[in-house]
Amino acid sequence: MMGESIEEGIEYELRVDAKGAHGEGIGRIGEITVFIQNAKTRIGNKYKVKITKLHRTFAYAELSDNSGKYVGNGSLLDLTITA
Repeated sequence: MMGESIEEGIEYELRVDAKGAHGEGIGRIGEITVFIQNAKTRIGNKYKVKITKLHRTFAYAELSDNSGKYVGNGSLLDLTITA
């Protein structure tokens, strides 16, 4: 991934390597550190994210795969209702 360029508005797959002080997921795309805002993520898991703001050495992103709901511990709940 070295030298990979990223762009705002584009989706990427990102592995969460750490958690920030406010619970945001932190990962890297090439040389860029990416903070996943407003998301409950688990360290070690991969997520599809959309870059929302790009700076020279870091970026902010949000989850782009809204197939479920995340709860306090980061677990993904299947909320499919069947009749």
